[in-house]
Amino acid sequence: MLVSLRWLKTIRSQLLFGFGAILLVSFTSSAIGYRSLAQLRNTSQTLLERSARVRELSLELQRNFLTARHTEEVYLNSWKDRTAPTDAQTLVSENQAALSAARANLAELTQLEGPDSDLAPELALLQSLFLNYESAFKTTTLQIQTSAQDYALEDRLQQLFATIAATNNNADRDWQTTLWMIAAKEQAYFNSGDAQYLTDVRNELEQLATAYSPTAAPDLSREVEDYLADLNTALLLEQQIEVNTIVADSINRDIDRIIHEIEAITQTRAQQARLELAKTARQSNAALLATALTALGLTVWASLWLSSRILRPITALKTAAERVSAGDLNTQLQLASQDEFAIVAATFNQMVAQLRHTLVDLETRIAERTVALETSNQSLEEKTQSLEQTLKQLRDSENNYRSLLEHLQAGVVVHDRDTHIVLCNQMAAQLLGIAADQLLGRGASHLAWPLIDELEAPLTVDQYPVNQVISTQQPLHNYVVGIQQGDPVQTVWVLVNAFPVLDDQLTLQQVVVTFSDITERKHNEEKLRHRALHDVLTNLPNRTLLVERLEHALQQNRRQPDQQCAVLFIDLNRFKVINDSLGHAIGDQLLIKVAKILLAQVRNVDTVARLGGDEFVILLEQVQSVQEVIHVVERIQTQLQRPMTLRGYTMFTSASIGIALSNNTYQRGHDILRDADNAMYRAKAKGESGYEIFNPEMHARAMQLLNLETDLRRAIADQAFCLRYQPIVDLASGKIIGFESLVRWQHPDRGLVSPDQFIPLAEETGLIIPLSEWIVRSACEQMSLWSRDPTLPADFTMSVNIAAASFQNPRFVHELDQALTQTQLSPSRLKLEVTESVLLENIDSVRETLAQLKQRQIEISLDDFGTGYSSLSYLKQLPIDTLKIDKSFIDSLTEDGDASLVEAIIQIANSLTMTVVAEGVETAMQRSRLQQLGCGAIQGYLISPPMDGAAAENFMRTFQPHDWQHG
Repeated sequence: MLVSLRWLKTIRSQLLFGFGAILLVSFTSSAIGYRSLAQLRNTSQTLLERSARVRELSLELQRNFLTARHTEEVYLNSWKDRTAPTDAQTLVSENQAALSAARANLAELTQLEGPDSDLAPELALLQSLFLNYESAFKTTTLQIQTSAQDYALEDRLQQLFATIAATNNNADRDWQTTLWMIAAKEQAYFNSGDAQYLTDVRNELEQLATAYSPTAAPDLSREVEDYLADLNTALLLEQQIEVNTIVADSINRDIDRIIHEIEAITQTRAQQARLELAKTARQSNAALLATALTALGLTVWASLWLSSRILRPITALKTAAERVSAGDLNTQLQLASQDEFAIVAATFNQMVAQLRHTLVDLETRIAERTVALETSNQSLEEKTQSLEQTLKQLRDSENNYRSLLEHLQAGVVVHDRDTHIVLCNQMAAQLLGIAADQLLGRGASHLAWPLIDELEAPLTVDQYPVNQVISTQQPLHNYVVGIQQGDPVQTVWVLVNAFPVLDDQLTLQQVVVTFSDITERKHNEEKLRHRALHDVLTNLPNRTLLVERLEHALQQNRRQPDQQCAVLFIDLNRFKVINDSLGHAIGDQLLIKVAKILLAQVRNVDTVARLGGDEFVILLEQVQSVQEVIHVVERIQTQLQRPMTLRGYTMFTSASIGIALSNNTYQRGHDILRDADNAMYRAKAKGESGYEIFNPEMHARAMQLLNLETDLRRAIADQAFCLRYQPIVDLASGKIIGFESLVRWQHPDRGLVSPDQFIPLAEETGLIIPLSEWIVRSACEQMSLWSRDPTLPADFTMSVNIAAASFQNPRFVHELDQALTQTQLSPSRLKLEVTESVLLENIDSVRETLAQLKQRQIEISLDDFGTGYSSLSYLKQLPIDTLKIDKSFIDSLTEDGDASLVEAIIQIANSLTMTVVAEGVETAMQRSRLQQLGCGAIQGYLISPPMDGAAAENFMRTFQPHDWQHG
């Protein structure tokens, strides 16, 4: 019992009881509030659900009653129209079913509301109204069903007609007319409801009955009376139906009114329920607030009370502890309580007493040992002075060594025989990226060192410099190692030298490793290598790096034949036009843009390279099928054909692509690159924006062209060409007005080589310039001979075709002057033929060159007019003397379209005072047609094929105009 009482006085028990009471009050108030809110929610929910059900039943009751009224209206309207409905019984049944449903709704409403509801009087009135309406409708339908006279009135009327007709006299005919009038007025009454028609019907029937006495015509009199009786019965029934309709309308209005009142009452109830719910919620909130405030007050009171019980003892304990710490070991802590603090105070006093006793004991021992130490110190002081002198010398030596080590611009690490680091300088720690104190004691195999070789592969433990020296017992010189540090990882490249330290017995004791930072030198080497292997403009791999990767891919293909590679040789179309017109800066931007497009269309394992100019190459590795390569090619062409905007200019380009697939026959990267190049030229020859897959026939053709180029160079050097001359005849006079010089090549092995084969090759290789010089000089020599022969005509000229490369040559006019001077030919006897493409290359430069030629009285012919960029603007701007119509137009001259085109060309030339020469005329019909169109001159096989100089001279001597004009 005493233990229990003491426990009640403890702080723990007081805390337990205080906070327990607070929790009990809070729980009780929360439970009361929750129960009140739950009860209120259930009550409100029930009230709202009942109100909703009352509203729903009211609407169903109204809908069912309206259905009953509708069937009633249909039924009575059919009766009023004197058309007995075929579904009369169905209408009555539907009316009764609707009324039954309405009564069921009313019964459920009455049960739901109960006898004490404020809706009880209205519901009782509705019940009475429904009974009255149902009784009235039943009475009306019963009378309609049991009183069939209404539908026999016409039969009665027909019987009257028959009876009057039986009297067979003229007076009866008048009464027949009266009966027709009665029937019409009867029908008018039923249609309009006008009582005047009914009065007229009755008056005329009474006159009819009076005219025929019962004695003279008993049947007629009786039938008139029967008809009147039936008519009155029908009229009474109709009036009763009207009365019932009025009663039903009144009942309907009362029902609508009552239903609206019910709905208003239910809405009022719902509103009251909501208000009551809000009111109760406010009351519950107030109760909860009061409970919370009460609990808060109890908590504050308990906290203050407990604080006073705890703070006073703690303050006393703090004061006593401060006095003890100040050295007052006689302090005693006195507390009057019987709780835990009393136990703490007793323990504190006991601890202070023990400290006081221990302190006295320590002071005694210190005094004894002080005497002994004084004796020892005197002896040590003598030895210390000697040692200090020695240590000073050692420190000076070590300081010099460490100063030298720390100021070295190289890292130094010393390992023991077990590879543990025993010494390192700050530069070593800096290069390794590890603190110096963490390096000491660390061995080569302790942790993975962040070291890599020049190929950036991690070094194995055996490859560490210290282990290489230990294993070989030999120095290690100029070993390049990469040290990876930081996050993100950066590599520091160092040049490592290491050597062993041996003792007198040549046993390894230590390994000294030094390393110097060569990162900048390494980066410079990488930059130089990158520049050597990459294109400066696009930063793509260049030809050297591409060939290296091609070699590697071909080796991989030989090891794994199923892993093919493909080479795409890409040449941009119209790049020279863009470069020349918009400048090299725009051209460079276009190349950079194309490089980005190509990179976006390939994988990371593939290579995109630029060979130079507008040529790119793509190496596709690990290709599974040709379709995969074609898909990449088509994707590239689609992207390149989209418009590109660079520095405000919108431009369009495309590419010709050659494709070469790897196989076992390729031994060098240059070979597959060569074949892709050949395929590209084949694609370009077929038209822009195309691609071609290389096949062996292309290689054979390329070799053939190469051999042909070699022979062409030799032929130019040996002047192995000859000229042929084709006459040009004036259509009007039939005279020869000139010759066109045509070059021919008689190959010793191939025979006669067509100009279509060697002229494009000469233009492509640049050999066209020396060839053109030879042609001009040879033609001038021949013309000079003819011009000095007095037996030949003196008014014809020599036409020479000038290639674009020759015409654009800055020395062209000068070399032409030399040829004319050397051959002593008058410039007026020479005519130069150029194509439209030559004139459009650089209009300003062309205009200047043509002006110089015109100053020398050299005529200019525009060859193959209509096949290129035919434009009136440059025809008007440039001093052109003759237009030559291409043979392709002459071949189809009989067709209306081409004839119109030729006629238009002739008219244009005539309007510009130019001469027109038609090329390739072979038939008399073509000659006649051209003459009709106004052509000035013709040239072709109709006159003569090309001839050598002697044959041409003989042709001029023997030629007669009538030989072909009338042939």
